Amino acid sequence: MLEQRPMDRPDPRGAVSSVIKILRKATRLVQLAPFAYLCFYAAYMLFGVFASEEALCVVDSLLTISPLTTGGMLVASHLFKLCRWHRIACLLPVSSQVEGYIDSFIITFTQEEVLLINTAIGLAVVAFLFLAIRHFWYGRQGHRSNQAKP
Repeated sequence: MLEQRPMDRPDPRGAVSSVIKILRKATRLVQLAPFAYLCFYAAYMLFGVFASEEALCVVDSLLTISPLTTGGMLVASHLFKLCRWHRIACLLPVSSQVEGYIDSFIITFTQEEVLLINTAIGLAVVAFLFLAIRHFWYGRQGHRSNQAKP
């Protein structure tokens, strides 16, 4: 039989530390992904009017998130016990899919109506991002200063 020397046995503390590092990175990725995507999404919704039809098709095919991806992000949000802001950030891109569904199956929108709806969605996303930044950066500072006071 082979006998293990102390150098051959892995240190369990090192393994736990490695798993913790991986989980922290995964949590950070899950936390930031919807907000990073919303930045691109807002730009697309607001400035899509100025792009050519070919450019819109390319960007649309690259930036469209499937309902399955949205569901996966919501499950990850729940597993990592993230806040409501994160869940809203995951759900906001679905608004254009709802608009597309209504346009395709219920009422056909004119180009002007689609432009107005996309601009409204883009502005709503920008407002949400502004409020989220204000909440996470400035809200926490104010919360800490309130706790420090006796």
